Amino acid sequence: MKKIYTFCLTLFAGAAFAQVPTNFGSNAEDGISYQQYNLIDHGAVSSVRFQAQNTITEGDGTWEFYTGDYMNNWRPYTADDTLSGFDAMIDPSAETASARYNSAYGGQTGKLPAIQAGYYYTCIVGNNTTADNFMSIIETDFDPVVIDTSYVTPTNPTTADNITITVELNGALMPNVGEHVFIRSSIDGYASSIFTEVVNFSNGVGSISIPAGTVPAGTTVNYYVLVTEEADPTSLDNVDFYTLFFGNNNGDNYEFTVTSITGIEEVVAEYDIVVLDNTVQVRNAEGLSSVELIVMDGRLVRSIAANGVNSLNVHTDGLAEGAYVLNLISGEKRVSTKVAIR
Repeated sequence: MKKIYTFCLTLFAGAAFAQVPTNFGSNAEDGISYQQYNLIDHGAVSSVRFQAQNTITEGDGTWEFYTGDYMNNWRPYTADDTLSGFDAMIDPSAETASARYNSAYGGQTGKLPAIQAGYYYTCIVGNNTTADNFMSIIETDFDPVVIDTSYVTPTNPTTADNITITVELNGALMPNVGEHVFIRSSIDGYASSIFTEVVNFSNGVGSISIPAGTVPAGTTVNYYVLVTEEADPTSLDNVDFYTLFFGNNNGDNYEFTVTSITGIEEVVAEYDIVVLDNTVQVRNAEGLSSVELIVMDGRLVRSIAANGVNSLNVHTDGLAEGAYVLNLISGEKRVSTKVAIR
């Protein structure tokens, strides 16, 4: 029993010390002083950015990813290995100058291609623990925009709602020339994705629209916002290594669930609803902003703005007989009831 206990303790201790890359080291910011940067964890990758102050010739700039005291690090095995280039995902199985895993303080600091003064360098590495990692360093002649927030309206959309995803930039009115902002959405944990570019920014705010009925009821959509120089992210092996900024809700991503509009609340006496020939009459419409009549399969067939009237009529001429949903909307509040058209 003592041997088994000791073996288990060793396993737990090893798991506790297994860590992803947490830092980036380089002298490329000014070409003189070695700087240590904390990486920002985005989930699948981590990254950090710096602006070069001076021009540095090829081989004089340095780089390495590491954790803690460099005992575990991701850098070339041998000295003087220079990164093949910027703006590319570097495969550690194919290139010696790559984020190869070293333990026990192994490996050697890598070298960089020529650095340009005033340019920005976004350093990205995968989050494998005790294994090699893909990496990239993206060079831009501009400071990439930062996503402040993103949100969905309406907050709790139904199949009858047009859905808007809004993106707000932090301090910038527009993306830089050559810079693209995409919403990456998925319903299967990013096994597959849809990329939609936000192109209508005005005063730092842009959005995309999803027509009502596009997303089936009961579907949860996960999404995040990414900034990249790539115009077609679907052509990339892995867009994370070409992403200049992740607007991903501090790593949690954003999500919304589309619900059915056929949830019925039968008791709505406060609105005094009467079904007459060719008309559904809402006799107490005070406080309502609009009224909708929905076919049971989810199609919107009537929509009337209340505009402060005391009562309103929803005309049903031309509609087939059967059950319908009547939505009574007041701001964010929505009450539904079933009505029968004869």
